[in-house]
Amino acid sequence: MVMPDNDNFDFHKRCDWIDSFDRNEEVFDVAIIGGGITGAGIANVLSGNGVKCVLFEMNDFASGTSSGSSKLIHGGIRYLANFQIGEVKDLLRERNYLLKHTDIVRPMNFKILVDEYSWKKSTLRLGILVYNILSGKLSFPKYVKNKGEMSEKIRGYFNYVDAWTDDTKMVIYNIVSAVREGAICLNYCKVEKIEDSNGTVSVKFTDRIRGLEKIIPARYVINAGGPWAGEISKMENSNFSGSLKLSKGIHIVVPSEKILSKDSIVFRSHLDRRQMFIIPRGEVTIIGTTDRFVKSPDDFAVDREDVEYILESARRIYPEIGQSDITYAYAGIRPLYGESDDPGSISRGFVIKSKGKIINIYGGKLTNYRSVARKVAKLYGKVSGKKINVKGKPEINYRRPNLVGMDLYEYERDYECAIFPEDIIVRREAYPFNLKDRGDSFKPLILEVLKINDKR
Repeated sequence: MVMPDNDNFDFHKRCDWIDSFDRNEEVFDVAIIGGGITGAGIANVLSGNGVKCVLFEMNDFASGTSSGSSKLIHGGIRYLANFQIGEVKDLLRERNYLLKHTDIVRPMNFKILVDEYSWKKSTLRLGILVYNILSGKLSFPKYVKNKGEMSEKIRGYFNYVDAWTDDTKMVIYNIVSAVREGAICLNYCKVEKIEDSNGTVSVKFTDRIRGLEKIIPARYVINAGGPWAGEISKMENSNFSGSLKLSKGIHIVVPSEKILSKDSIVFRSHLDRRQMFIIPRGEVTIIGTTDRFVKSPDDFAVDREDVEYILESARRIYPEIGQSDITYAYAGIRPLYGESDDPGSISRGFVIKSKGKIINIYGGKLTNYRSVARKVAKLYGKVSGKKINVKGKPEINYRRPNLVGMDLYEYERDYECAIFPEDIIVRREAYPFNLKDRGDSFKPLILEVLKINDKR
């Protein structure tokens, strides 16, 4: 491989870390709960400041909301309708930074459609103009008439530019960056209990692969559990989660030949006027999403009525799409912090609450993960008395080499702690979100590569 052995981040290194907890009585500065984009970004910032961190993720990194998104890095143009100007400006600032400083966020053209269910042309023109200005670019939107490239029900469209990414890769890159700065990041380790213990916090967790229970001491705990943040906060009685609500969003994936568009499409469903996206990604196109409250953060079921809603909404534009065209469907749970009976009207912002040795994070988006991480890091610096530098952070200092086939999968096993086939198929390579066969053709080779983990 291209890296020295002591840089390995694999299943064996993970187990060695866990086993060392019995021999090493050193107290961690911070224990982070949650290995999605928020926890990964925080671990990246803090470890880059010399803070001794351990991160726990009960499944694989990016296995929750961070792999169930629309894969967009955007300012949320529809938030302007709710007059969330400051939030949109902050999101666009983060979007622009990621476009400039990473190679996994790329610009994409969007067509926002005009029909009898859309906002008025004048409203859209003004909204896109404001959106462009907030992003730092004075660009006047131009209306384009539909000349037969879409359903005759569509009158025309406006163009604007946003960005897309591989959300799981964003998480993995932050995780590995944190590990290279000295953090210990553990997947498949579930925190079971948090309690005060002689001036520190005892964190009890289970290694879900080997069935081991361990306890580590930490000076502070950061709850970055996303949809599970409310459940985690209950462990130590800092239950600020009264306003935390969970909204499930379903996406479907269809072959790209069913939707002949190189640009992403934004439209409002004729069923309820909810804004939706059609997003091309190589061999496939993602369509979504729904937005309805659920009670459990574990409710990742893809409900038939939600799939039918997406299909019926999209068929107004592309009438040929059918149930048999769906190659993949997935759900994501959005943690929303606010009071409303309508999930669409609750801010996609974030709230940070601290109590004693615990810092809780509620809400947040993929786009603004860096902003969340910086604010949490500054708060940690304030309560701990440590000097924390957040300028330009979190910075991704890791890039996966350009490898293919077995070399690629061995690399992800040895340097990105992929343990099970799904870790590579869904989260390291995101095949279901990019390929029509969902990565099935690569599964035998991936299984062969991961056999080494059975020899532990």
